[in-house]
Amino acid sequence: MRAALNVATVASDPEGFLRRQKDLFGDPVVVRVPGSGRMVISGKPEAARELFSGPLELFAVARPNMVEPLLGPGSLIMIDGEAHRRERRLLAPAFHGERIRGYGETMRAATVAQVAGWQAGQTVDLLEFGQQVTLRVIVRAIFGVADETRGARFAAATAKLLHGYSAKLVMPAYRNTVGRLGAVSRLRARLAEFDALLTTEIEQRRASGVEGREDILSLLLSARYEDGSGLSDGELLDELRTMVVAGHETTATTLAWALYHLHREPDLAARLADELAPLGDHPDPADLAAQPYLGAVCQEALRLHPVVPIVARQLVGPWRYQGVDLVAGDTAAVAPSLLHRNPEVWPEPFVFRPDRFVERKPKPTEYVPFGGGNRRCIGATFGEYELRVVLGSVIAAARFSMPADDRARAVPRARPTNITLGPNRALALRFDGVVSR
Repeated sequence: MRAALNVATVASDPEGFLRRQKDLFGDPVVVRVPGSGRMVISGKPEAARELFSGPLELFAVARPNMVEPLLGPGSLIMIDGEAHRRERRLLAPAFHGERIRGYGETMRAATVAQVAGWQAGQTVDLLEFGQQVTLRVIVRAIFGVADETRGARFAAATAKLLHGYSAKLVMPAYRNTVGRLGAVSRLRARLAEFDALLTTEIEQRRASGVEGREDILSLLLSARYEDGSGLSDGELLDELRTMVVAGHETTATTLAWALYHLHREPDLAARLADELAPLGDHPDPADLAAQPYLGAVCQEALRLHPVVPIVARQLVGPWRYQGVDLVAGDTAAVAPSLLHRNPEVWPEPFVFRPDRFVERKPKPTEYVPFGGGNRRCIGATFGEYELRVVLGSVIAAARFSMPADDRARAVPRARPTNITLGPNRALALRFDGVVSR
């Protein structure tokens, strides 16, 4: 009963639960997971070092995993061992830095187009804004879809797929009982609709050929393993679904948090606007991404509000982690929310202060918004670049304000939202108008 209660509490308020457990019992926190043994969770840099350099032959994907019903068993996130290494090598060229920078103008143009549709005085839902921009970007990057009608179909299908998705769908006891005819059947129908769109794009691309195309779908269709084989249709669907769903949700959430904190302390927004002003009315994406304070704001948003609550490895054999002897079926984990708010590493850890990233570069074991080791998020470079370009573009183009009452309220807490952690209430700003120079 206590194990089930722990899982329910973690699912509703993971950051608060882990913080309370650490304060009561110290670090590491030990949680019992039904059907999966113990989970040992730490927020210490030495734990991150231990986990990310640990013996790969003892590690498997931690289950239950809340993204598996949505992304599929063939997603890079869900496979391990040699299959993971093989698939990661195949996918890596699509995420090389030079290729990602080629999407910069798409990112900037998508942002400017959203701003152009606003009226001075209206309230802007920051998460909705982020989702609209990042969905447009990811659909264009993956499929090369410039047609607005086709892009809108993907955006609508993605939003429908994510709507109402929750951690309950991971638990067999729910999937096989009360959820079987309701939430589970709805998810299956939405997945079928979404996969039909993906399949149409795949078939059309195979028919037209990939020569001369730079979109990710074309790259994946032409990619080959060492033995000359390519991705199967099932693997291709799972990877494309992962890129569309996970590739926009994480960046959109961090963008919303960054805009919220910048305008909660108006001096921070003014400082960033001053940094960007010399770049002119149509800043080059590469110039935006190179701005130091803009980069620090993005890093601080990722530090204070990591979108993934736990980075975990499930054991297939005995291993000692943070002084605890684990056995097969147990899980070793690092909690970014504990690590990123560890006062021994981050002074004033709950304060949004971008300058901490100007003053020093954190060690890889102190700052893990994209995980670490051999399973660090393959799309991290894309996400970081997009975050800088979109945030820089909107601050260069628009001015916002936050009512004093909203600034006086406590910062929203994080809760599971779709497949990431997001704010438990809307983040909104007043749009005051476009920048006039």
